Amino acid sequence: MPKDEFDFADPLELRGVALRSAEDTTAEMAACFAEEFVRLGYDHWRVLALFRDPRYTGAHLAWCQQGEPFVRDVIGEVFARRGRAITWATAPQR
Repeated sequence: MPKDEFDFADPLELRGVALRSAEDTTAEMAACFAEEFVRLGYDHWRVLALFRDPRYTGAHLAWCQQGEPFVRDVIGEVFARRGRAITWATAPQR
């Protein structure tokens, strides 16, 4: 089968599944997104920019639902776990 076509009968085909939960997992989800980009070498301003960007659906959902102070706290905790203290005093000039 060509790579561009999706085979619904293929049991090894990658599929996304949404699961309902009564538990709020927003903090854990946001921390996973932040951790991923910190490991890629992004600074805290670039990670925050990803949360603000609607093209990053999961991260942006956390930003919309919980607000920017929450996201900044999550990013700060992720950096702290990796031994890197951050400050949010002023945005870098780009």
